[in-house]
Amino acid sequence: MKTVNFCFATHNHQPIGNFDYVIEEAYEKSYLPFFQLAEKFDLRFATHFSGILLEWLGKHHPEQLAILQSLVKNDQLEIISGGYYEPILAVFSEEDQRAQIQKLSSLIKSTFATKPDGLWLAERIWEQQLVTSLADSGIKYTILDDTHFRAAGLEEEDLTGYYLTENKGKTIAIFPISKALRYTIPFASVDETIKILHDAASESGGNIITFADDGEKFGVWPNTFKHVYHDGWLEEFFRKLDENTSWLKTIHFSEAIAKLPPKGRIYLPNASYAEMMQWSLPTAKAELKYEEFVHTLSENKEEWKEYQQFVRGGFWRNFFVKYPESNHLHKRALEISTRFSSAKASVQNDKKYQRAYDHLLAAECNDPYWHGVFGGIYLANLRHEVYTNLILAERDLDTIEKFKGISIATKDLNADGKEDVAIKNNFFSIYLDPSRGGSISEIDYMPKAFNLSNFINRIVEPSHQKLKSAEKSESTVVTSKSIHDIVVTKEKGLEKHLVYDWYRHGSFIDHFLSTDVILSDLRAMTFLEHGTFFKATIKPIIESSANNAKVTFRHQGNVFYNGSSHPVTLEKYLHVEKDSDLITAHISITNNSEHILPIRYATEWTFGMLAGDADDRYYESPGVEIRNRKMKSTGEILAATELSLIDEWTGFKLSLHAQKPCTFWRTPIQTVSLSEAGFERVYQGSIIFALWDFSLKPGEKWDVGLSIRVTDIQEKIKVQKSKVNI
Repeated sequence: MKTVNFCFATHNHQPIGNFDYVIEEAYEKSYLPFFQLAEKFDLRFATHFSGILLEWLGKHHPEQLAILQSLVKNDQLEIISGGYYEPILAVFSEEDQRAQIQKLSSLIKSTFATKPDGLWLAERIWEQQLVTSLADSGIKYTILDDTHFRAAGLEEEDLTGYYLTENKGKTIAIFPISKALRYTIPFASVDETIKILHDAASESGGNIITFADDGEKFGVWPNTFKHVYHDGWLEEFFRKLDENTSWLKTIHFSEAIAKLPPKGRIYLPNASYAEMMQWSLPTAKAELKYEEFVHTLSENKEEWKEYQQFVRGGFWRNFFVKYPESNHLHKRALEISTRFSSAKASVQNDKKYQRAYDHLLAAECNDPYWHGVFGGIYLANLRHEVYTNLILAERDLDTIEKFKGISIATKDLNADGKEDVAIKNNFFSIYLDPSRGGSISEIDYMPKAFNLSNFINRIVEPSHQKLKSAEKSESTVVTSKSIHDIVVTKEKGLEKHLVYDWYRHGSFIDHFLSTDVILSDLRAMTFLEHGTFFKATIKPIIESSANNAKVTFRHQGNVFYNGSSHPVTLEKYLHVEKDSDLITAHISITNNSEHILPIRYATEWTFGMLAGDADDRYYESPGVEIRNRKMKSTGEILAATELSLIDEWTGFKLSLHAQKPCTFWRTPIQTVSLSEAGFERVYQGSIIFALWDFSLKPGEKWDVGLSIRVTDIQEKIKVQKSKVNI
């Protein structure tokens, strides 16, 4: 009689910084009902929970852990390890890789009294050198998509088992996940899934077929809760696994390795699942061309079936090209990781060191580094949590290493071959980019561990084409078997909010504008730049002492007015003192032409304040009544010298003060992005222009001073709330 071995696994994860109510919904709709149902059947399967989620369950729902413990004790459930904070392991240091795995494996051992043999690789992103860290961490196997194996040249009949792979003589086992099962479970009928399993059976009984996918697809993905539980799909599936044990044997991955030989040895190319490799193509144009290419090839079904294994998309690391914000975040994590690895032994022995290092590991959580139907780079709260942990790690290291309170240095932070300038005092950590006109790419307010520059720019996403198509139809929902094709919009008219940024926003950016530019041009990003400064590479002049740090940028460029080019010198500097919560900036513009120049100059300061519609985050300006004070508002304040952004939630006030009266423009950055819940508009940050109109005679210079002060208002808020409660 033909038989087959079935390795079945679920992967459960929630990113650090996700809202409790979101995780609670996943618990109620997926995690709890899935394992409650599994308890009723005599089947063997595996599961992976990221350390983040296991920690959350232990705090909020220990009864869930009790169910898992019972299943493990009865040998029904095998617990799979991974990176504790669900990082993309390949893009971090081997030291961090091992630390991530050890932290989760230790938690599994203490919680379930079992040592895990397997590892769930986040997003199944494989690079061959990972074998070394996995083997060194005691990992015996991992689970990857059959896409990886097919790309290496294996055929469908070769994928009914597991393989060995090695790096520098160290080996682990790798199991291929059946793509066919990923698409039928739980979307097709149970019988269709059973047929796939039956077709894999053999007389020898040595074949293995593997399914492993997100646990959230059993209840959290759109329309799945009713289908999986109310309509009984999962119960029928478990029941039919039980009913067919004469030929269908559910086994653990570790059992398969112990009892069955590998099918051979194989080396896999850098890969992930097919959709991820499409999303990681570095431009929207490339992604759309790839989609069109696949569509064209698939029209000939026979040839497509024969050769599709050799059609591949991109490489995960190109998300660092596609999203400069992801690259910046990643390189900041590497920068701090290097500080940890190079720390002196005396520092590493400090009790605070491990706490600080754990903040770094938390900042390696993968979700804010990429975007597809899932990833979270467009979710400000996820980026914020990662940045907060990075800043806490840096802050703790500063304490351990006895930071002297002021520093300034040049380094190629973003690995683009161009040096950045890092200024730091006891209140701020500031990164300036000389290759973008001396603009500021990051301002961290250290007392609150808050990155004030946490926003993402608006770029063309291929999914926007689907949005435009959906908006033309009467229905906003297009049903499909696959989540990758579902189109749901959370509000009508989202296509009207598609705005694209033609340069990277930031702070301390210099704009020379036409005198007829108005606020709506900024909101729609339709204004033209008349200067050459904001994209110029300017060599910094650095000055420092025991109490001060100053960086100056001086550039001779041109402004273009009335069809002519006019030479202009712009000089600006940024200055901080050791123990001051004040950032001082100064800008001067000199007309080097022989003509009078009418100039509309604006200095841009863009800040990410997390919530655009919250009542506890708002603007204020002395003596000015702002009708709509929320961060998502657009507005203009004339002849003002100060504009403040208040964050009562975190407890700070950011004030931008100009020495000369100016016009303040403000407008939000709101992205339109796709998530598993559908297309949504997300507040990313607020652009502020401080704008002046003036004329310069030949040889004349105009200058202005600016200051940015960030103050802690937590105590003030507490006092105000206590008065309200009285």
